[in-house]
Amino acid sequence: MAENFILVVEGLEAIQSIDELPAKIAESARRAVNDATRRGRKLAADEVLRSVNFPKDYVAPRNGRLEISRYATRSNLEATISARSRNTSLSRFAKESYTAGRKKAGVHVEVAPGSVRLMKGAFLIRLRAGNADLDAKSNLGLAVRTKNGKAPPGYKPTRLGNNLWLLYGPSVAQVLHSEKNAGGVATDISPRVAAMLEAEFWRQMEI
Repeated sequence: MAENFILVVEGLEAIQSIDELPAKIAESARRAVNDATRRGRKLAADEVLRSVNFPKDYVAPRNGRLEISRYATRSNLEATISARSRNTSLSRFAKESYTAGRKKAGVHVEVAPGSVRLMKGAFLIRLRAGNADLDAKSNLGLAVRTKNGKAPPGYKPTRLGNNLWLLYGPSVAQVLHSEKNAGGVATDISPRVAAMLEAEFWRQMEI
């Protein structure tokens, strides 16, 4: 089962004890956290699509790759946005519609929007059933053969044979939280989500 990267939207710092809050304030805080979470999920989705060439509906809530997995309640002013860390087949980013196994000089892929790269020697293969931990389109994978069986560069390629490797692109969770990119999307949007939360709380309080 794939793990989730979790971005938590916490309650307002000014609220010290939930149990001691008047009902109106607790309800306003709950609504504010949940509103900020919904808007934060949409903001995260937009930033993910700006960073990686996923299809527009790839991170839609209904697909479960970037979703609100928990809403705040009056007793727990904390909501959770979860991103799927399931491996993404690099074949999802292939620019041409190749037939699996067809001999080519390589495959052009576009991972970053507007940046097309030729993967020399790469080719599409039909994957076996049971790849539950791989997010692939039409059950296709992008593979490459290497000399002496050495792993090719890239994110954690999987060995399929003595010199055959399956290549991956970034998962949604990797884009949301990237150590190579100053913390990724989650770090970028956190101040904006916090500002949304505070503004919505005071709006709910009619102040």
